Amino acid sequence: MPDSTGGQGSNSLRRVPKQERSRDRIDEILKVSMELIGRKGIDAVTMKEIAALSGGPIASVYQYFPNKSAIIGTLYERYADEVRSFVFDHIKGIESASDAVDATTGLFDLYYNQMRERPSTQDLLNAIQADKRLSDRDINETRVQAEMFYDATLQFVDEARRQDYRETLLVMFHMAGSTLRLALMVPQAEAEQLVKQFKSITRAQATYYLKGSFPTEL
Repeated sequence: MPDSTGGQGSNSLRRVPKQERSRDRIDEILKVSMELIGRKGIDAVTMKEIAALSGGPIASVYQYFPNKSAIIGTLYERYADEVRSFVFDHIKGIESASDAVDATTGLFDLYYNQMRERPSTQDLLNAIQADKRLSDRDINETRVQAEMFYDATLQFVDEARRQDYRETLLVMFHMAGSTLRLALMVPQAEAEQLVKQFKSITRAQATYYLKGSFPTEL
């Protein structure tokens, strides 16, 4: 399975835990942080509050995380690992061009359902966009996911179209995230229409590259 962090959010942690007790402490800090983000929003969450609700002194938080941005970064790393995992699981069963076309909208549905079930993820991703360093990492993660899909499906694409297909996938994966963030901010009825339109566009583009023509029905 693909791995983007080396485990335990290694890019953001001040020190990498070696003992199970330390790993459990980090898990609890991150769990509490995510719950607070979902309840109050990222701006209102403080390191002191995270420490108090995770059952330890504030020094035990700073031992692993130098600031709140590091906690956000580690939460993002875990989120990115999870997304890579379900992309990987979803594309490994692709055996035909039709499977590949279906996978484009299937992945979108998985992502959308995950975001709806865990609204705090939306706050986390909004915070990522506001941080230049983390935003750059998010763009890189989008590239990785698009490349995973490309590698799994390029065999169904005419060789002359493969570079265009590769670039289109990057746009599609990026737009998927933007569309879902918008869908989660508007009324349900409008959100359903936005999702329907995006899936229609995605399916049309995928059909063009994977089957050689635009679909007659969407």
